[in-house]
Amino acid sequence: MLLAEDARPRLTETDAAERLGIKPSLLRKMRQCGRGPAFFKVGRSVRYDSVDIAAYLGHRRVAPANEVRA
Repeated sequence: MLLAEDARPRLTETDAAERLGIKPSLLRKMRQCGRGPAFFKVGRSVRYDSVDIAAYLGHRRVAPANEVRA
């Protein structure tokens, strides 16, 4: 049985770094230090889910000090 999340295409390290606006080498270093977005590793292959990349960016959002919270 194939789950919907399994059908989503995975991003390469280069594609994920591009979406984050950083170099692949920085993303690699973050991964090695236990930081950065969640990833999948099968053998030597590292892949990222676009949902995890979006969530990672969302958690790093900084609102301006004068922004009113509802």
